[in-house]
Amino acid sequence: MLKLIIYLRPYARYLLIAWLLTIIVLSSIPNIPTLKIHTAHKEFRLDYLIHFSEYGILTFITFLSFAGNEFRIKYKKIFLITICLTLFAYLDEFHQKIIPGRTYNIRDFLSNASGIMVAVIVTLLIFNTIRRKKPA
Repeated sequence: MLKLIIYLRPYARYLLIAWLLTIIVLSSIPNIPTLKIHTAHKEFRLDYLIHFSEYGILTFITFLSFAGNEFRIKYKKIFLITICLTLFAYLDEFHQKIIPGRTYNIRDFLSNASGIMVAVIVTLLIFNTIRRKKPA
């Protein structure tokens, strides 16, 4: 898996643009039904997991595109990227107010933000592992 990440790093900016466009297009589709799993006692909405995952992937690709060949990112840049991604997540959720059949949902935004935060930690751990295993 680490070799795949190292291989994809030069193409990360293209992946980032493609993923951003995918998020924008999908969030602009009107009247998307909410996916749910019904159990005997509870109903679980899958869209929260989808939001978490899509923004986790976005975060990883964003960090990959800014990491450079050394897989290092300065703390100021980590903070700035995280703030920008969170702002994008909010604006993406907010813009759904104008899409027919879609609404602004704070839980969706919190799922987005959670995906970002978890992905920041996981990505930094992965980058650290790559730096330790990568030959000098």
